[in-house]
Amino acid sequence: MQPSSERAQVETQLVAFVESLENRVFGWRAIHLQLSQLEPHNRRHLKLHMAVSAFGGLLERFKGELFQLSHGDIFYCWHGDSAAEVQQVVLGLCCLFSDDPLIKADGDHIDPADNPDLDGIRGGAAIRRRFCSWFDLECEYETLCLRVQQSVVEAGGTAKGRKAGDRRPLDPSQLARIETRLEAMSLSGLIRRQPICALLPGAAPRALFTEVHIAIRKLAEVLDVDLTADLWLFQRLGESLDRRLMSSLAHGVKDLGGPISINLRLATLLSPEFLKFDDTYRKHRSSSVVIELQLIDIFAELGSFLFIREFLRARGYLVCVDGLHYLHLPLIDRKRLGADMVKIIWSPDLLDAMNGGQLEEFKAATKRTGVDRVVLCRCETADAVNWGQTVGIRLFQGHYVDSLLRASRPAAIASARSALRNASC
Repeated sequence: MQPSSERAQVETQLVAFVESLENRVFGWRAIHLQLSQLEPHNRRHLKLHMAVSAFGGLLERFKGELFQLSHGDIFYCWHGDSAAEVQQVVLGLCCLFSDDPLIKADGDHIDPADNPDLDGIRGGAAIRRRFCSWFDLECEYETLCLRVQQSVVEAGGTAKGRKAGDRRPLDPSQLARIETRLEAMSLSGLIRRQPICALLPGAAPRALFTEVHIAIRKLAEVLDVDLTADLWLFQRLGESLDRRLMSSLAHGVKDLGGPISINLRLATLLSPEFLKFDDTYRKHRSSSVVIELQLIDIFAELGSFLFIREFLRARGYLVCVDGLHYLHLPLIDRKRLGADMVKIIWSPDLLDAMNGGQLEEFKAATKRTGVDRVVLCRCETADAVNWGQTVGIRLFQGHYVDSLLRASRPAAIASARSALRNASC
């Protein structure tokens, strides 16, 4: 049996992974095998281990993640058209547990000839729903979230980790252990994608590219450590996370799915992991990659930045200066820095911080920098977007922008379907 701490980490990783799919549900599907509902003799360690092992081939051949909670339930999430292969594994597990009332109840039967499409599998005659539930995340993402939360609670865990203030602070000995664990740890459940959108007054948002990053708060929950307690140690950990992110993206560069941005430290850009990503990216290049660098890192090592900027330019990357306070913008010359974009951090204080003169100065700085070259990030409310549009900003990022983008998708899909029907008439 796994130690309780490891079981809790699996549950936290499952929640983190499902949350990471929120803005990229296209093509993702999931199943929930409710093994916790089996009879006790079917929940012995050997049989549960056999159930997990049955997914080994799928994990090797397809993009996906498998989680088994402490009470036995299995969640398998995958991307792509492999429903038939998943069905065959589930049918095999039905045979493994064929003597259990959960499988035999109500006279349901198992027929491998059933339609392997998800709608066919979902039909009830193929596999009893109490044993296995199927989810198409494009239309059932919220349903899956509720199911995960319910299963985690039933397993004795919680859907949320401890508060940051209750966690152990990061210290040098913990940092060494964490870096060792990161080498063997899957980061797929901790990688987040958030779009940067063009947003004009009265228009629907249009995603231009997507920032890819590691969710630090979720990683802190998984490790049960306050990672930001010591800023110097966190900087060192950040470099390790950068390299792991590069390794992860290098393996999945074909699946990046459009223009992306990556927030990295200067030291990472000359690491073997970045060079491997660069080599793979240039072989399969189909869209742009923006490298985001923190303003504080740039001016701390200006010579290194100037060298790395040319290194990136020669390879076709774009450069974004991140971490600007609104007072920085009038003082920063984007063109002299050789940057393609700048990113300003939104704060509610901006609503009251600027008097008339400051506001006009900021508008002029925005225009000088380029209205299509300034991103206002951390936009969590409509106030942020409204303020940004007032000063001429057109590019936005944040949870409020995500909600606008999600709300616009049904209308866009309906419009596309209408156009298709009209074209066929």
